[in-house]
Amino acid sequence: MCGLNFLKTFGVRKRVTRESAWFAFKRSGVRIPLSPPERVAQLRQPISQRIRPSFRGFEGDRYIDYSNTGLFVNNTTNPDTKEKNAELKAMYNAFYNHITSKRYELTDFNAEKYNGIQLLTCFDSYVKADKKIMILGQEANTDEGNIFDFLRQYQNDCYYKYEYKIAHVGEMGISKSECRLTEYLKTRKLICRSNNNEDRESEILSVLSNNLNKTSLKGKRTECYPPGEPNRKSGKYEQYKLRDKIIYSEFCWKGFMGNIYLHELNILRPTHLVFLSGPGYRNHIIRDFGGGFYEKIKNAIDSLSVSDNPAVADDEYNLSEKEISKLFHIDGYKSGIKILYAYHPFARLKEARTVYNKRIEDFLK
Repeated sequence: MCGLNFLKTFGVRKRVTRESAWFAFKRSGVRIPLSPPERVAQLRQPISQRIRPSFRGFEGDRYIDYSNTGLFVNNTTNPDTKEKNAELKAMYNAFYNHITSKRYELTDFNAEKYNGIQLLTCFDSYVKADKKIMILGQEANTDEGNIFDFLRQYQNDCYYKYEYKIAHVGEMGISKSECRLTEYLKTRKLICRSNNNEDRESEILSVLSNNLNKTSLKGKRTECYPPGEPNRKSGKYEQYKLRDKIIYSEFCWKGFMGNIYLHELNILRPTHLVFLSGPGYRNHIIRDFGGGFYEKIKNAIDSLSVSDNPAVADDEYNLSEKEISKLFHIDGYKSGIKILYAYHPFARLKEARTVYNKRIEDFLK
C-alpha cells in the first residue's frame, strides 16, 4: 500500500514492491525518515504541504538524528556560557515581539520569499577564547522557518546541524558530498583554527558566524538601498524598505536601544570582527552598524575596490572603548574591537589564495 500511495503521489501508474518504493522515495528528495504509518499519511498530502524538518535526514544510506547529537549540551557547560545564552534567548524573544508588532503596522511587506532569521549562540570555547571572533559574511541562508518564527529548535541540537556536520564530516556516516569543502568553509575553518584534530567541534564553535543580511532571499544576494529617498520608488524598493523597517529597526531590551546587531555585540562582546563581505555591501553596513561606523572603515572597503588587496586590517580601523560607546552606545567595552575587511572567499582574487589566507592568519595572531 505504501508503494502504491507513493507512486500515485508522483504520477506513476506501475505498481512496485515496498522496497523499491522506499528507494524511490529516498531519490525523490523528500528526505524525512518516518515510520510506515507516518510516511503513508505524509505521502497522501500535496507536495507543497509536506513538512521537511532539517534535523532529520539520511547521509548516504545512514540515518542521522540531528535532534540528539549532544552538541549544545556538551559545549555549554560553563556557567558564563549559560548566562550568555539565557541573555541571547531573552533578547531574541524581545526582538521577535518587536518585529511581530511592526509586521502589523507595515502589512504590505511580503515575507514569503525570505528564509528564517540567523540567530547566534554562545559556546564554551568562545567564552574561553582570548580572541573572541565574529565573522560577518554576506547572506544568511538558514533552512529553518520564516522571518517571524522564533523556532523552538533554537538552543537545541537540531538548530546546529550544519555545525555538527562540518565538525564531524567523514565520521558517523557524514560523507564529504553532504558537506562540500567550499572556499567559504575553508576560510571559516582557517579562522576557527580547525586542524582536523579530535577537538574540531569545540574549534568550530569557538567563532561566531554572522551575516550582514540576517535573512535573505533563500541565500541569494539580497539588496539593501542606501539611506534617503530615490526620485523613483519601484515596487522592489518599497518592499526592501518595509523589510528594513521591520527586521533592522531599533528595539529596547534591558534598557539598551539598538538593532539586532548592536544587541548581539552588547551581549557577546567580540574582540575581533572579520568582514568577509567584499566592497559590494556598503549599504548593508550602514543599515546594520550605522553611518559613523561605515565612515570609520570606509577606507578599508575602498582599498579592496581600487587595489589588489584581498584583505585589509590596520590600527586605524580598530575601535577603542570610547569609539564603541560613541558609535554604538555600548558602554564598558574594555577590550575594544579589531577589524579586518576582506573579499568574500568565493570572490575571484587577483592575488593567490595563500596571500588571502596569510592576511587573515596575521590578523588573528
